[in-house]
Amino acid sequence: MGVREGSALLVAAGEISVDIFRNLLSEKKIIVAIDGGYNHCLTHNVNPDIIIGDFDSINSSSFPEKTHLIFTQSQNETDLSKAIKWCISSDINNLDIIGVESGRSDHILGTFAAFAEINQDFSKHLDIKLHLNDFIVKYVPKKKKTKLILDKETHLSLFCLSKSIVNFQGVKWPLNNEEMNFSTRGIHNYSINNEIELFVSKGGPVLLFIMRN
Repeated sequence: MGVREGSALLVAAGEISVDIFRNLLSEKKIIVAIDGGYNHCLTHNVNPDIIIGDFDSINSSSFPEKTHLIFTQSQNETDLSKAIKWCISSDINNLDIIGVESGRSDHILGTFAAFAEINQDFSKHLDIKLHLNDFIVKYVPKKKKTKLILDKETHLSLFCLSKSIVNFQGVKWPLNNEEMNFSTRGIHNYSINNEIELFVSKGGPVLLFIMRN
């Protein structure tokens, strides 16, 4: 499978930064509009390859000729969760997600709950990043060693979505194979080296918040 088929930009219906959106656009990525995210694409003259959802938040009934529509009516999961699962089932493993800020509070929490629903047994090859206005959030499943090159003193926060055993090095307050739950313990850390390492041996997944420079 080629690079383009293996990478996607998922555009949800919430607030977006135009600069971040433009920087994420690439001919190497499939553009997936998540229901009302199609309105962002219209505004910025971007023709999505895929529109997925129940189409209850789209202002137009006219779609680009080459756009593939995937209608999903289930109310048991969010449109974001449906889109992530569709990408994974289509062997699209590199996902950038934008447009999840603002809106209803339950939808905001639902964004992070969608990451907890990913089957970690099939996520070792996944690279998923959620792009917020102030942070980039990286999805880290269990048993996948993650190394990142960052500027020193980059602000980091770490949240476990289940009881986990975490090793986190290259930061001011490291974790040495320590048990963590979903709590505030991992908030407000800093990189002390240019390289950090994160490994979740049990539990997971973990969301690593990396503050933008």
